[in-house]
Amino acid sequence: MRTSFKIHAGLQLGLGAAVMLIGALTFVAGAPAFTNTGLSLGVTFAFLVPLHAATIFRGIALDFRSGGSVSNKSLQWSALRALPHSVHVCLVALGLGGAALLAAAQADEGSLSGGEAHRGHYYAVDTSDPYRTRIEITRSEYDDLRKQNQRTMVAVFGLIAAGGGTLTLVIAELDAASRLPTPPASERP
Repeated sequence: MRTSFKIHAGLQLGLGAAVMLIGALTFVAGAPAFTNTGLSLGVTFAFLVPLHAATIFRGIALDFRSGGSVSNKSLQWSALRALPHSVHVCLVALGLGGAALLAAAQADEGSLSGGEAHRGHYYAVDTSDPYRTRIEITRSEYDDLRKQNQRTMVAVFGLIAAGGGTLTLVIAELDAASRLPTPPASERP
């Protein structure tokens, strides 16, 4: 596997892990919600878009060069299985971590949504009311609502980053396999 693929996938997986760590920190009791989550997700998005675009372009270029090996599902699975065991552990951990964050965010979902602060008062929309009225809530309810929203956002971003990193590793394995010399037809079994 070429070094450029390792760096490329490492950046995607590292961003995914960092964003999921932010989500995991929202479970710390008594800790306030992060104030710069939008900024951290914006920076992550700004890095992920070109990284994912590069993954797509690398896949298209390899598919062109190798005659369709990237679009072959059996070759993709073979390439994924060819990755080292430690990489499999990392990918599974990131996937399970993102799924756990997403499940926790859905499980915590109550009847409040869309928290906002205005002049020292905190408001949310009561989704159990058919008219969706805006009600005043306490500071702790507001913090809990923000943490829940952050968990959902970071879980989705983390899973997207981990998926892109996994795809990059699969393309890297397919690229390495396409560069192996092919034996002459007389020596093939």
